[in-house]
Amino acid sequence: MPPYPFSAVVGLDDLRLALLLNAVSPAVGGVLVRGEKGTAKSTIVRALAAVLPQISVVPGCRFS
Repeated sequence: MPPYPFSAVVGLDDLRLALLLNAVSPAVGGVLVRGEKGTAKSTIVRALAAVLPQISVVPGCRFS
C-alpha cells in the first residue's frame, strides 16, 4: 500500500509548513504537534517520511 500523500491532507497548512521548515532547517528545533483526536496529526507526520530523501544507515550504529 503506498503511503498517504503529504499534500492530500486538507486543513493543516500551518502544520505542513512547520514540518517542511523543520526538515529543511533542523535549527528550527522541532515541531510540537497537538490537536483534537482524529485530525490527521499522525497521518501527516507519517506522510512526511515519503517526501524526505533516503538516508544511508551504518549497520550496528545506534545513531544510523
